[in-house]
Amino acid sequence: MKRIFTILVICMPVIFCYAAQAGDNGNAGKFRLLPAPQKVEWNNGTGLKSNELKGIFLKGDLKRPALVYPLDNLPLADHPGKGILTLEISNNKELPASNESYILQIQNGEVTISGKDDAGVFYGCQTLLQMLEDATDQRIDIPACRITDFPDIPYRAVHLDLKYHLEKMEYYYRMMDRLAGIKVNAVIIEFEDKLRYRKADKVGSGNAVSIDEFAALSRYAKERHIEISPLVQGLGHVSFILKHDIYTHLRDDRKIDWVIDPLNPETYDLHFKMYDDAMEATPGSKYLHIGGDEVYNLGASELCKRSGMKPFELQMYWLNKVCKYVTDHGRTPIFWDDMVFSLSDLYGTMRNDKMLDSAWVEKEWAEKQHLLDENVGLFPKNCIYMRWNYNFPKIQGNTKAIDWFMANGMQVWGAPAAQDMSAMLPRQNSIYQPTKDFCEIAVEKKLPGMLLTAWDDSSPHMETFWRGFYDYAGLSWNYQDMDAAAAHKIFRHRFYAPELAAPQFEFQDSLELALDFWDVALINQGHRRHYPYKMDLISLPHSDSTGIWSKKYADKVERAQLELKRYSNIRTVIAENKKRVRRNRYSLELLTVMNELQIYPSRLLLLLQNYDQAKDKDRIKKEIGSLVNSFPALRKQYEDVFSEQRFLSNPPGYILDQNNDPMLGNGTNNSDWMHVFELAFNDKLLKWLNEK
Repeated sequence: MKRIFTILVICMPVIFCYAAQAGDNGNAGKFRLLPAPQKVEWNNGTGLKSNELKGIFLKGDLKRPALVYPLDNLPLADHPGKGILTLEISNNKELPASNESYILQIQNGEVTISGKDDAGVFYGCQTLLQMLEDATDQRIDIPACRITDFPDIPYRAVHLDLKYHLEKMEYYYRMMDRLAGIKVNAVIIEFEDKLRYRKADKVGSGNAVSIDEFAALSRYAKERHIEISPLVQGLGHVSFILKHDIYTHLRDDRKIDWVIDPLNPETYDLHFKMYDDAMEATPGSKYLHIGGDEVYNLGASELCKRSGMKPFELQMYWLNKVCKYVTDHGRTPIFWDDMVFSLSDLYGTMRNDKMLDSAWVEKEWAEKQHLLDENVGLFPKNCIYMRWNYNFPKIQGNTKAIDWFMANGMQVWGAPAAQDMSAMLPRQNSIYQPTKDFCEIAVEKKLPGMLLTAWDDSSPHMETFWRGFYDYAGLSWNYQDMDAAAAHKIFRHRFYAPELAAPQFEFQDSLELALDFWDVALINQGHRRHYPYKMDLISLPHSDSTGIWSKKYADKVERAQLELKRYSNIRTVIAENKKRVRRNRYSLELLTVMNELQIYPSRLLLLLQNYDQAKDKDRIKKEIGSLVNSFPALRKQYEDVFSEQRFLSNPPGYILDQNNDPMLGNGTNNSDWMHVFELAFNDKLLKWLNEK
């Protein structure tokens, strides 16, 4: 069946988004759906007015789907007809095999959605909702048409990481509605210490959400065909557990809270209690993600040393033990796979600067694959191995790893990223190209599942992930070879308004570039990707010299001048967006204050240059002091908008993770981590300003 649609899929952006065909009344090109359907046929005759639907007819025993306005308030009808939306489960042979497939037909004011299953009916309704939205926004009719649709990848999950900070609970409900609208069908939620565990009550933080509240969210998501599965980190990344005095005896290395002892029986007693609570918080889920990545220096405990087991054996001992528990309790375990290749000395073919050298990669695999092959019996077959790569999914090492799992009869899924460790906002066009590349691999190799990660390492607002989520939703449902600009044109159309699809309304790419400089503007070395416990701040000009500072920091001053122009342009474009936006206004407000915050270091640099070159240095010093004194108000402006949906600070008494790799969001219990370089540099400036 998939082969039948191949030609249509390749050219679908043209067919669906822009082409006007006979009988479509000239409006077909004004509809931009995300994800793009697999097949669209425009028909002769009249279609549907945006306000024409008056009722829903449920054919057979179909339960009414959980829908949003304007379909949610339509009354039930007794029979099909004009102005009626008919929903049905069908055995129509024209329906593709997927249980998420549907056929949507619009003709003469009547709409019929036939689905292979409930999910197909639901997704047909999501397509109709987008068409009604476009028709209403643009005051046009929907042309008569027939849409046949199904996903390329069956399991399409996004990641919700609660590592350092929480959104308000209402936000997560709206998140499920948004994800359902773009046909994402799964969420993997990384609880860390934000679940109020009952069986391990010392782990949950003071602001943790109850099991019952998460269970309610899971049921809400399930009604919208989104399956929420838990991720409970294990073996490595367990600082949120081992930072507590009660659990320090479980550390593999007593000095470090990163890795738990794989041979201590109490490790599994704790693991399994947390699994039980996580499963209760996610009723109806098929999966439980057990983590298992980045396990550094495994084998330091006395039990491990006495065992004589090598790190690979210890890793696999843990993996088999936890996998058995998970499968015995009716779920399928998911495991990050990096340590499998790291401990086989093949991880460099996916992660270091030689990985683009084809000959070197081939040589490494030829010499070292036997380490995997000889230990293949240690790999549990009841586990999904998640192959993650956030930068270069198409490199040989990554595809070889996927092929090795598949050749040995193991399930493997792919994991790109919507956010890695960037502060405030994802970069690289919302990491578009790696997401696109991994979706292409998944479709070519027929991988059954994908997870788009959205890490909280630098704790950006969840609202900043949506462009990446939309990219992934489109590419994982119906992969298309389009560039970031084309994809983000569709994003702006769907997320904000059709009027904002035009290229002149794009500003997020510019803001990403601006933040690249904001990250490093006030420091000589380092970056904002990690919390800087030691800072190498730039120096300040001397009052008795002229031009020396400006020469030393000429590159930074030049970039600051460029950023001031970029800031002004972003501000203008956002203002134009705000005049036309129809939905998701909060996102624009957040990006507005983000732009105001990021320009502060550039303004400081330009004033310092003025001071360095000025004859009247006292006047410039006053201007610098005025700017420094304005920072608290600028900070408050940003945080007031940020905290409308997200909590900024940790509860009283919260213990920060020690962490092997200190993350920005883990830097302070209050919101100082967001402004760490600015606060330190302002302190330095205030001392300088007060010098006589």
